[in-house]
Amino acid sequence: MSKTMETKEHTPILMTEEYWANSPFSVVRYQGQMRIRGVEYIIVNKEGKDIFECSYEAHKAGRSKAIELGEPCDLIDIRYKPIYRKVGRDTFIKWLEEGLELKQMNERLASIKESETEKRKAQADK
Repeated sequence: MSKTMETKEHTPILMTEEYWANSPFSVVRYQGQMRIRGVEYIIVNKEGKDIFECSYEAHKAGRSKAIELGEPCDLIDIRYKPIYRKVGRDTFIKWLEEGLELKQMNERLASIKESETEKRKAQADK
């Protein structure tokens, strides 16, 4: 699956590894992050942990690779990283395919949190 999703300003929000690894963006593999048109991008794993967090965990565990071969490795606009991390890769991509922007994603995330809080409260009242 080779994908790139863009904002209305035509700056990428997310690029899957299949896309960025075979493009001029492939230089990101040497630094872990880069700036494109004033927007900061960072490599994340499928859980939304950035390459630096993954490297630290790999080092502690004695692994040689921060993100194992075959695992999703996306390049993401750093402003969207907290949402990607909270909802997961698949939901995040689904939201992008629906055309949601940052503000809309935050609103949807707040709505989900509110629903979960109401459910917990209802269960506690029983």
